[in-house]
Amino acid sequence: MRNAIQVGENIVTIDNAGCIGEKPQDEVQVPNEVTGYFTARTAILEQWCAGAMPVQLLLANFSGDDAWQSYINGFQQVFNEINQPMPPVTGSSETNFQALQSAVSLTMLGKKAFASNPENCQYFVVGEPLVGNEVINNPQKIASLGELYTGLKEGFIQALWPTGSKGIGIEIERFIGCKVYETALPLQKSAGPSCAVLVAVNDQNIQSFFEQMTAPITEINLFQ
Repeated sequence: MRNAIQVGENIVTIDNAGCIGEKPQDEVQVPNEVTGYFTARTAILEQWCAGAMPVQLLLANFSGDDAWQSYINGFQQVFNEINQPMPPVTGSSETNFQALQSAVSLTMLGKKAFASNPENCQYFVVGEPLVGNEVINNPQKIASLGELYTGLKEGFIQALWPTGSKGIGIEIERFIGCKVYETALPLQKSAGPSCAVLVAVNDQNIQSFFEQMTAPITEINLFQ
């Protein structure tokens, strides 16, 4: 697991977004629905990394009551993309004070659903590191949730690993356990809301993998 924890039989993942939304002082100006989508995107990728699927969503909304439904709509887009029903949502909004900038946090509770076996696999990066307005301006460079989910269900993706603000380099080391490798992408640039996802693909399914993915694919070459 990357950032998930296991509590009893539950897998718990969380993602946050701050200063991204519709308030005048937000650093990145986008609809709250977009913020909700990318927050849920990262949280569900963390679930998949741990071999789980979410069964309950917990929303902490610091952007005011008006933002609540927009965030929910963004979450719904994630589940529409993978053709699965959205789990129940509960949570709360900060209404005692008006924040000057948007902020939201989403926690997912999940149950084990996938078994991973990265033996006899090759490693790739699906998508490219993007952050801020790059995310909005380059949707074709973002790893598709629907395609990744299909890969997990059909078994040609044996494991995956999200990336984020620390860059893909440190995540490659954590995922593969190898510090001697080569890839054509910048290693330290922030990958934002997991725009780039690391995957382990079974040797006999490489062709199927390339046929399914529409975002850019970059090989990770390992040196033993």
